[in-house]
Amino acid sequence: MKKLFSRLVLSSLVFVAAGASAGSNTGFTQVAQISYTSLGFVKVYFPVATVTGMAAWVPASKVGNEYGFVFDSTTPAGKALLAGLLEAHSAGIPVWMFGSGACDVLAGFESVASFNTQN
Repeated sequence: MKKLFSRLVLSSLVFVAAGASAGSNTGFTQVAQISYTSLGFVKVYFPVATVTGMAAWVPASKVGNEYGFVFDSTTPAGKALLAGLLEAHSAGIPVWMFGSGACDVLAGFESVASFNTQN
């Protein structure tokens, strides 16, 4: 039973990692800007030079010098993302942002899949 559980957890991690890699990512870098909307959407911008695998459907007018990711901070998962992001940003800790590859939160912005903080 324990072995089966370990395999299930490992399989889940591989699946999550594969999903996260389908979109854009930044490598470890500082957040350039955080923008909040009245609807609870949070846009997180990074310098374009740090972003790889930009989603082709994101219009050039939304890119410029910075690439924006977005998430909904009104959901439980969004609240967790916001808390972690604000903590890292206020402490000056670089983050590695992973995009989902989808534009399912706000048109023209790639949705956040996850992010890591640098130790």
